[in-house]
Amino acid sequence: MIPERNIPTPLNVVAYLFLLMGIMSAFEILGELTHGTIRFGFGVLGIWIFFGLRRYSPGWRTCALVFIWLGMIGLAIAFIYGFLGSGPAFITVFGRRYADIPVIWISVGAGLFFPLEFWMYHVLTRPDIRILFYDEPQTPPA
Repeated sequence: MIPERNIPTPLNVVAYLFLLMGIMSAFEILGELTHGTIRFGFGVLGIWIFFGLRRYSPGWRTCALVFIWLGMIGLAIAFIYGFLGSGPAFITVFGRRYADIPVIWISVGAGLFFPLEFWMYHVLTRPDIRILFYDEPQTPPA
């Protein structure tokens, strides 16, 4: 019998954020398919990252950290673009353009999401969380 392990709440929140990202990416892929476009979004890996983080898989933790780093870099670039860019930006959902917005709103959005990404990075690199991935046997949570 596998002993029950409690997943720390911050790690659980990070895992569920990846699940949410993965589900949204999957819907984006399905939406593109309904418009006749075949596209793969790496965000769909968030579904597998969710399960990997909850199993304390070191490989999926590394994958999550790579996604977080790419996200932070992308948000930093978007933040700068929001200040330096010109003309309207637009919102695209399922490959369809819906709204034109002032380009400064890109900086606002990036400024709101960057702290979340940084917090996720902090959670996955905390010593008490990190040790779960490397010092304990790999067993699925109950």
